[in-house]
Amino acid sequence: MSRWWQPLTLRSRLAVWYGLGGTLLLAGFSATLYLYVAREMAQPLGYQLRQDLATVKERLSIEDGRVLWDGRSRGVRAQWTTDYPWFELWDEHGKLVRRFWPFAENRTPQVPVAPSPGRETIAVFNVAPDLRIRSLATPLEIPGQQAPWMIRLMRVHVPATDPLGALGLIIVIALPIVVAMLVVGGYVITRRWLTPLDHMVAEANRITAEDFSRRLPVVNPHDELGRLATVFNETLDRLESSFDALDRFVADASHELRTPLTTLRSVGEVGLRRSRTPDEYREIIGSMLEESQRLQLLIHRLLELATAEGGAPEVHRAEVQVDELVRTVVSELGILAEARSQTITVQAGPSRTVTDPVLLRQALQNLIDNAIKYGPAESTIRVSVREWSDQLEIAVADDGPGISVENREHLTERFFRPDRARGRESGGFGLGLSITKAYMRVLNGRLTYEPGTPRGSIFRLTLPKSPAPEDGSDPAMPSSPATV
Repeated sequence: MSRWWQPLTLRSRLAVWYGLGGTLLLAGFSATLYLYVAREMAQPLGYQLRQDLATVKERLSIEDGRVLWDGRSRGVRAQWTTDYPWFELWDEHGKLVRRFWPFAENRTPQVPVAPSPGRETIAVFNVAPDLRIRSLATPLEIPGQQAPWMIRLMRVHVPATDPLGALGLIIVIALPIVVAMLVVGGYVITRRWLTPLDHMVAEANRITAEDFSRRLPVVNPHDELGRLATVFNETLDRLESSFDALDRFVADASHELRTPLTTLRSVGEVGLRRSRTPDEYREIIGSMLEESQRLQLLIHRLLELATAEGGAPEVHRAEVQVDELVRTVVSELGILAEARSQTITVQAGPSRTVTDPVLLRQALQNLIDNAIKYGPAESTIRVSVREWSDQLEIAVADDGPGISVENREHLTERFFRPDRARGRESGGFGLGLSITKAYMRVLNGRLTYEPGTPRGSIFRLTLPKSPAPEDGSDPAMPSSPATV
């Protein structure tokens, strides 16, 4: 089910949610402010009345029925200023004893009625159309009287509803305006911030398989969009490298396939130019079969490389006795070494690892086969096994001509041969190291190269001694020669 916001652009979504969030926050803040102001505005008047009560109790006294203020009698007609608290005294029978306030009795259309005896009350009443009084009535103990009198403190009532109403009106008017500003401002800001994303989309639309040279613009490499563009550009770099490698692979494979096919056709055409003896036809057919076998081997190696580099080989990990595996491979390839009067020595103590024995065996065969092909006759090929706490290394060293510095970085490229003529003569296609590297990547290991001393080459297979991590991360490897 499609949600209502899904058709909206990212800018619109941010603006909407920014507006909704701002509305909720402002509404909550406004409500809190309103309630706080209402409570604070009501508190001061009640507090002042109680202050007046304390002042009256301190300065008022009653002696022989006379009401004294600061020890002196105050006549009924005496002027009572606003400097003094306003108050009333009512006896135990609910009769007014004295009222002290600055208003003349004949000028106040309404006068307060007697307070409820015996309990404290707070009330608001009118004494004139334009005058409201807030009062605090409470019992007052009088010396010599059995029952308490009532005293009522009074002050002009300042209604809190007037400023609160203005505050509420301000909130009601200002809230929609502020929310609208939040939405518009949020949209404008997000539009400006996401402008690089529009540029990235426009540039990405221009990238095609025929033109991988374009890259996304990186306005700010430190923000999220900049990091996204950087990662995308790195991905494009890898894709471009893959396409370039694919083009080279196709070109090299076409070249390598063309040679045996051309030879087959040439030998066949030469054989058909004139009649020949059975021995001559047998020789021509033998040459054609030899080229056919070479063509079949090349196709097999290409398929093997494609399978390895595509990650398709199914890995069956098991505990492998590495020293026994090495000796088995050396024994199988020893016949090839004997044909060139070469000797293969093995230096390996008991060692185990968890890996795919078939893929490891094939990788090791490729290295030893290369050492036999490119090592001089009557030389020695040395195979050794070393292990650490968490990894294991198999090294194959020969006394061949070695690899020049400029050619080392190309060792694992497809169809690369430092000496192409010699490679073809020995039956190689320049795919062995490429396949070995691919196998080691599948096994979560690596292939490294190191020049021998004083000459020759040393190739190393480094493997973890435990299964590869589930997340596919590379295991920790010790410092070693350059990876090829």
